[in-house]
Amino acid sequence: MSSTFWSCVAANYQKVVIRGYSQACGVGGAVDSNFVASYKAAKAAGVGKIDAYMFPCTGTQPTGVTCKSPSTQLSEFKAVISNNAMTLDRVWFDVEPTSGTCNAWNLGASANLALAQQWTSLLRSSGLKFGIYANGNQWTSMFATRSTDIGSDLPLWAVQDDFKPGVSTVTTFMGGWTTAFAKQYYLDTTACGGSVDLDSFTS
Repeated sequence: MSSTFWSCVAANYQKVVIRGYSQACGVGGAVDSNFVASYKAAKAAGVGKIDAYMFPCTGTQPTGVTCKSPSTQLSEFKAVISNNAMTLDRVWFDVEPTSGTCNAWNLGASANLALAQQWTSLLRSSGLKFGIYANGNQWTSMFATRSTDIGSDLPLWAVQDDFKPGVSTVTTFMGGWTTAFAKQYYLDTTACGGSVDLDSFTS
């Protein structure tokens, strides 16, 4: 993204969330190649609050490459944050199914639950302020029931693409959550000349 984009974001939005880690199923997960540059550009533009998210490698991959262990993926992510002295408000763990180029959460309900609980245990002890990004309407494609709890003690960033801003408008709860910390209400739109999703946050 250009400096003009980041200046516009800083002038019009209170927070940005940057992808810090991606599935990268050809290598079993990797720090996003744009993470550091995007963070530095956002800071230089004066963006008030910066979050990041992890979209880890979690499935059996068409590439035949095995995902790195959760601890390895998290360690790689934390190392970049530390080495670049990043000040992040919160970090989000993306839980959503994908298929095609890279697969996510395609291990079956029991194995998915075990893996998700392994991840959330690591997140709690990571030293970072983690939350969970997820869409309640996708939950049963990954876990046995809509009520399956992988870590409802962690803040929820709920995906509800209804074009209605405001955290209080979330209705698609799952996994033991009854309130949300944030809401993604408009996917795949444009702002400041770039492709973005729009969100509401508690803070």
